[in-house]
Formats: sequence, C-alpha cells, structure tokens
Amino acid sequence: MATEQQANRARKAHADFLVQRGAHAIGVEEGRSYGKPGFVVVAYVAPEEDHDIPSGLACRSGRNAFEVPVVTKTAPRFTLA
Repeated sequence: MATEQQANRARKAHADFLVQRGAHAIGVEEGRSYGKPGFVVVAYVAPEEDHDIPSGLACRSGRNAFEVPVVTKTAPRFTLA
C-alpha cells in the first residue's frame, strides 16, 4: 500500500519513463476506485496509440524500498483549440 507521498515520489521519478512507454498525462489518485489500497499512479494513454505501461513502479526513500501500483486509463490527448 503506497502513501500519497510515495505515489507522488514515484510519479516524479518515473514520469519520463512512463511518457516513453506511451503515457501522455500522469497523475496520482486514491486507489480505492481502482480496487487498490492506498494511492496509485495513473497513466493516461490515448485510445488509438500503443502503450507498454508497467503495473507498478519501484522506488526507494533512504533505506526503504517500496512499489507503487500503476493504473492505466484511456483518454484522448489534450489539445489547445
């Protein structure tokens, strides 16, 4: 179970990696609505694009290692009109 602080740390540390894998937006949300305890990183991917998003992100804070679950949501890319 990841805390909000851990999920934000994982999001920050792995943002470039997730973008390379197909995410166009990345956030942190409570995992309850996804059936997961604590907090999760949410990777938003475009419906028409391929992606290879992992199910979790490993992080370390000092001596403590933890893994934060990743949830993938399909959403169109943001565009400015």
